[in-house]
Amino acid sequence: MTTLVSDTAALLERCHDAARHEGPAPALAALADGVLPGLLPCGPGGHAVVAAPTHAGAHALWLDGARRPLDPARTKIRAELDLPGGRVVLLDTGHAAPADRDAGAGAEPREVYGLGLVWLRLGLAQALRAACFTRLAHRRVGDSTLLQQQLVKGTVADVLAEHLEIQAVLSGARPGDLSPGMLDHLHGRITAADREQVRLLGAAGYLTDSPGLTAYVSELLAEAYAAAKEAP
Repeated sequence: MTTLVSDTAALLERCHDAARHEGPAPALAALADGVLPGLLPCGPGGHAVVAAPTHAGAHALWLDGARRPLDPARTKIRAELDLPGGRVVLLDTGHAAPADRDAGAGAEPREVYGLGLVWLRLGLAQALRAACFTRLAHRRVGDSTLLQQQLVKGTVADVLAEHLEIQAVLSGARPGDLSPGMLDHLHGRITAADREQVRLLGAAGYLTDSPGLTAYVSELLAEAYAAAKEAP
């Protein structure tokens, strides 16, 4: 079978590493360029969360498998966020994916993109964990650090275990191996763990220049491209 992406495993690894070490924009750009070059990747509702260069270079919409002309007059930029690694753009294209789209024709890019988003979000979550660890290890409470507080240690350990479990599910999975329901389930687990991590940062986690903003964008990614709510 001829595949759209010649080396999917390498692409997924690149997206994960870029998210973890560079930020969301380089990872999103790598995923879009690898799967849907020249297109604006949108979820079923016509919403997109993409790197700024992807938005600037797109010549057509990819609506969960269906191609449509890009209509700048209907496309609304909801936000432009300067995050570590570059600018991310949140868009509403004004077009939803057509109900009668050919599911078979768009299956391969949908499966690669869907799996890549979970890997990407896991990388962002792991970067958030590292930021939390650094902050908590340097903030003191009496003779100890926040990281040594029992409840904090327990939460950090729970998040680490959650990330390891999610990575174990993803490792070795090829596009299409995990059902849309399972991918949605993994997105939910990443979101829940991210929220716990942001709480560990205290009020600083909710500032616009904190790692909490990247976690917020990561959560929007899951919502924009959610494909199913079925049980895993």
